[in-house]
Amino acid sequence: MELLQLKYFCDAAILENLSQTAKRYGVPASAVSQSIRRLEKELGTPLFVRHANSISLNLQGREFYKKVSEALKLISDASLALSDDGLGTIKICINTNQRIVMDTLQKYNQLYPGVDVSTNFLADPFDEKFDLIISGENDGLNKYTKEKIISERLALAVSRENPIASAEGININELSKQPFVSMHEQSSMYGMTHSICNDLGFKPHIAIQSDDTYYVRKCVELGVGVAIVPMFSWKGLFGENVALKVLEGYTRDTYVYTNTNKYVSLSAFRFKELLKEECRSSLAFFIDNR
Repeated sequence: MELLQLKYFCDAAILENLSQTAKRYGVPASAVSQSIRRLEKELGTPLFVRHANSISLNLQGREFYKKVSEALKLISDASLALSDDGLGTIKICINTNQRIVMDTLQKYNQLYPGVDVSTNFLADPFDEKFDLIISGENDGLNKYTKEKIISERLALAVSRENPIASAEGININELSKQPFVSMHEQSSMYGMTHSICNDLGFKPHIAIQSDDTYYVRKCVELGVGVAIVPMFSWKGLFGENVALKVLEGYTRDTYVYTNTNKYVSLSAFRFKELLKEECRSSLAFFIDNR
């Protein structure tokens, strides 16, 4: 069993075509076919179902592919690790918790001045170029490795001139009549606003949308609308004219995602660990000083 033979097998499993696999390696299709045939003979079982113009893994092939693909990634990662000097560039997609991520970046730059960090806000998290993705729960990233970095309570931010601010609790009927202020549709703020309002039985009227958190805060302070915000991430950002009313039972979880098919460089790993530590210590300080 040879390394190249296993690479042929894995690529053929993904492409489901021997000719396309051969083109990827610049060899005749017969070379790939014969290599896979030898592999099947060595293992004593067929791995593919052969069709007229394509192939597909059978049950044994799927089990074998799962283990072999993991092994090939470990080998590739081991090779990359030997030349990983902890420098280079980290590409980060930031779709939530921008403030604490950027605060962490400032500390990271002081610790590792030789590392370049590229940040993209509210970008497509499925872009393969990203080393780290900071996002809320995202079903589309279920094949990525995820680690929870923070869980925070949610609150309704409302101008104190609004009767809702001084009322006991939150009247759902009155809340449903309110205009809402939110961020871009790709943001966690937009998603959790719709999710919570739908859970409460109504569709929110988003009167203002902006990518600028300062503008969002000002709209709330001026009474243009109300907003659902995470209490920790937005702590101290509103003026005294804004009341924060806790939405009992609702929290926002933030995760750092890494692509399981991509090598996590030493520089990216260090940033991830520093971010986790910053989130832990900052949240603990916030809770102790509320």
